[in-house]
Amino acid sequence: MKTYRGDLASLGRIIPPGPYAMTIGNFDGVHAGHQYLLSRLFESARTLSCPSLLLTFSPHPLFVLSPESSFRMIMSRERQEEVLGQLGLDCLVSLTFDTTLASMSAEDFVLKVLKPLFRPALILVGEGFRFGAGRHGTLETLSRELASEGTRVVPLSPFMEEGHRISSSRIRKAVDHGEIEEANRLLTRPLDISGPVAQGDQRGRLLGFPTLNLIPPDHRLVPPPGVYATRTQIAGDLYNSATYIGTKPTFGTHRPVIESHIPGFSGDVYGEVHDVFFYHRVRGERSFPNVEALKTQISSDIASSLRYLHDVVFEGSTRPL
Repeated sequence: MKTYRGDLASLGRIIPPGPYAMTIGNFDGVHAGHQYLLSRLFESARTLSCPSLLLTFSPHPLFVLSPESSFRMIMSRERQEEVLGQLGLDCLVSLTFDTTLASMSAEDFVLKVLKPLFRPALILVGEGFRFGAGRHGTLETLSRELASEGTRVVPLSPFMEEGHRISSSRIRKAVDHGEIEEANRLLTRPLDISGPVAQGDQRGRLLGFPTLNLIPPDHRLVPPPGVYATRTQIAGDLYNSATYIGTKPTFGTHRPVIESHIPGFSGDVYGEVHDVFFYHRVRGERSFPNVEALKTQISSDIASSLRYLHDVVFEGSTRPL
């Protein structure tokens, strides 16, 4: 997969000339609904003998249009690119979203972005697709403005499951409720959070349960406080683990932390990027009357996490299933 990032001017200099079979959207999570749309896009691209292309935006438009918003991304841009490449997308174009682009009319977006950059042979989007300033652009706008180019504008109905639409907002709601299995089912892969191993307060090590500490990235979807059955990948190796998310109420602290304990793991990995893949919420956050009670509960949490991973997730897999 080829990836192109930049503003309108720079992209105009580096994107190979079309035509393309393309779609437009944020595709946060690249969930089952997105995958359904992409599979249809790939079929059309093969029929038209042209590359498939996704036009997305960075940062997410909500961070520009509503900077005070509490909106959270399901996945990192790096993970999104990895997943899209694995699915078979030919080209990913990430257009810088700023106030200039936000104020561009739908007609100008077609004239200044879609036509010169992509010469689209086909645009496949959801039937409720809107674009341009004020979201005034519709499928009819696309069809009318691209009629002279011979572009086919194809609407796609939402991907439904038992009468319910699969959407990024549905996945966020599931994660917020600690329903990790449901979120993973809709995503078709485990929810993950990645970042460098951060220096902690060493409290886990003193208790006999050393952890890899991760500072939650800004504007990322994080499961609610509690203990989770996870798998942790670091330095190319994947380990079964138990992960705590919370503020350590037993010790009276309030700073959110993500701490993963890997039984039997040791080594100096501070600063190395690690990925935590979530599978199941073992319990919610709670405080304990003393350190001994906490240690007993941690031992139980680790055992529960490993048991879940053994019983539900294929043990021995080198990939986060």
